[in-house]
Amino acid sequence: MRLSRLLSRAQVGVLPQNGNDQRDPEIGALEYDSRRVVKNSLFFALKGLVTDGHMHLDQALQKGAVAVVSEREKPKGFPLAWIRVSDIRPFMACVANAFYYQPSERLQLVGITGTNGKTTTAFLIHAMMEQEAPGLLLGTVHASLHSKRWETERTTPEAIDVQRILSEAIREGCRWGAVEVSSHALAFHRVYKCSFPVGVFTNLSQDHLDFHQTLEEYFQAKHLLFRPCYNPGLRSAVINGDDCYARRIEPPPGTRVVTFGLDRNADVFPLAQQTTVDATEVDLSFFDRRLSLRSSLLGEHNLYNLMSAAAAGHLIGVSDDHIRRGVASLKCVPGRFERVGVNRDYAVLVDFAHTPIALKKVLDFCRQLTQKRVLCVFGCGGNRDRGKRPQMGAIAVEGADRVFITSDNPRSEDPSEIIREICFGIPEGSTNHETITDRRAAIERALEVASSGDIVLVAGKGHETYQEIQGEQIPFDDREVVRELA
Repeated sequence: MRLSRLLSRAQVGVLPQNGNDQRDPEIGALEYDSRRVVKNSLFFALKGLVTDGHMHLDQALQKGAVAVVSEREKPKGFPLAWIRVSDIRPFMACVANAFYYQPSERLQLVGITGTNGKTTTAFLIHAMMEQEAPGLLLGTVHASLHSKRWETERTTPEAIDVQRILSEAIREGCRWGAVEVSSHALAFHRVYKCSFPVGVFTNLSQDHLDFHQTLEEYFQAKHLLFRPCYNPGLRSAVINGDDCYARRIEPPPGTRVVTFGLDRNADVFPLAQQTTVDATEVDLSFFDRRLSLRSSLLGEHNLYNLMSAAAAGHLIGVSDDHIRRGVASLKCVPGRFERVGVNRDYAVLVDFAHTPIALKKVLDFCRQLTQKRVLCVFGCGGNRDRGKRPQMGAIAVEGADRVFITSDNPRSEDPSEIIREICFGIPEGSTNHETITDRRAAIERALEVASSGDIVLVAGKGHETYQEIQGEQIPFDDREVVRELA
């Protein structure tokens, strides 16, 4: 596709600049990473938090780029076509959408946003879809369709990657999908102009305040999924009626709003429920009827996930029978309250809980599952929201019998300093915690202390298979470490 036609299809404007560049190259690929540039690429010179695409223009040129998009003036003598724009990220999203021929408009997509529960809700919706027809799953753990899998570096990939994956899904015969939509993705326009007929808002609590600065700013980023200027295809909004922030969502006129929660005024709520160590059984008041579900996912937090997923599945066109079968088919979600098989008389659970609310909920549920002790291993990530560190320290020592405070992904921070800030929240005189900087040693210590009937919760990293230390990713999977040590 010629550059001029691509820009026309994307319906985007460019800024005037010095010179009159009449070049109109054929565009065969879009790329924002100079290492992945191929012949006839349109290269987007993004300026990120860590690196700057302008530093890699020579590499992009050498690998075959034929045009560059930038917010800067064209460098004197630069040999390629240069498109100058005022805001590169929404521009990139519109161009990617046009280049791949608006794939989201040919799919029925559910977008899931919120602080906690996005991954589990996406897995549940995907399992329901798969009972009827091929469905795409795109989120934190991976992107997948049938046996095909794309590894993703973040919860929601960059706009070019999102549109490429959606296009590939269509070629594979997919008709619908479940997509996790993070606040960073919304703020960085990674899903800008994507069509999500159904939007789900799970909940909102403190997280990512290193980036969003305030909880209100964080909420407003999440709210973008329900604004027609951002999500032009929205038809239905599935809202957590028990969450004070979710209740503030204001979809455009004509949007169907469906609430879920424990309150009987919700559109979807539990009439009866029973949880054992093996399963959750719940009868839902489901729109105008009763829907009985049995799930291997445990805990009140997963009850909310089940309700939101069932509502979204119904709105996207999944039958009640396939909702039931999909829920029953999902045995676990990687790193979400995942039981690690060990030949011991105590249980070990790995969970992604990395926010104060998530940690409290998972510790409360562990307490319900055992008459013995709850032991907790956790840390906090470096270069992220520091305000939640003391909160999580206080929650851990209150909710667990023994706490082992350790490293998570320290990134460029000193792990000892992170641990010190966690301990600021622990009441003076508390004696049920110890600090062990090395995460493997902390897990080993917890397993040594554990006795019959105890639950050992290893929290914070969940499905992640690495630790990030001083810019280097070192292989580290909590589940594998537990298996090696137990």
